[in-house]
Amino acid sequence: IRDRSPSRGLGDVYKRQLDAYPIQDIQSPTAQALVAKCRQDLDKNALCTLEDFVSPEALMAMKTEIDGLLNSAYRAEHERTPYSSRYNLDFPDGHPRRALHLNRYGYLLYDQLKKTALISQLFEWAPLTEFVRQVLGFETLYRTADPYLSIVVNIMQPGDELAWHFDTNDGVVSLMLQPADEGGHFEYAPYIRDEVDENYGGIQELFEGSSSLAVSTSNRGWYFCVVQRSALLSQSDTNRTNHPPESKYPLQFRRTTGHGFFRGEPNGKDPTEIGC
Repeated sequence: IRDRSPSRGLGDVYKRQLDAYPIQDIQSPTAQALVAKCRQDLDKNALCTLEDFVSPEALMAMKTEIDGLLNSAYRAEHERTPYSSRYNLDFPDGHPRRALHLNRYGYLLYDQLKKTALISQLFEWAPLTEFVRQVLGFETLYRTADPYLSIVVNIMQPGDELAWHFDTNDGVVSLMLQPADEGGHFEYAPYIRDEVDENYGGIQELFEGSSSLAVSTSNRGWYFCVVQRSALLSQSDTNRTNHPPESKYPLQFRRTTGHGFFRGEPNGKDPTEIGC
């Protein structure tokens, strides 16, 4: 994928945030201090949040772009296991690998977005890729060239949910465009497993609601996350009323080294999240 800097439109709405987060000058002392802080947060919590990473004007412009595509969004409704294997029939009934959780949401794919869309420009911006690479600590990092899944926009209606799951990518970058007015909880269990111990007992307790490993955060604003397969995560149950973006939009990084669970509850109407 060719490097592409933000157009004048994105630069106009994003410029103020570059003063606080100068990732376009990644070797500057301020940017390197930011990278170090993000890596510390990931090491401790598998999640990093940066307040006011994007301006309200940029958020509103991106949301307007997505609103114009809602009628062409796909819908998904199916049960899935938390693991990448679909059914895991080699495991007995009742085993966490056989557990099924509901996935129900709408989504847009990369080929449905315009090349000039602000969202595409941001996610394909070379300084952002380099910033993510340094935060994740990789020697090299490339943006995916998949013509459909390079950027995926999840659109959650009331009653939609995203099931508990381990991310399988080395890193996932997400951006919240429209948070929930009520609820909006994102649940995850950082470092619930490792390369040696799958911790099936702990994962089963999590599914039963008796585990203290789950962490719940509120999706109250814009966030950008990088996940390194080290947490189990989920997002579900939406119920929201429309309102203009708030003044604070945190950026979040999530580590997904395959060892943590995630689930989310953006308890709202039409919260929109973009993943890359």
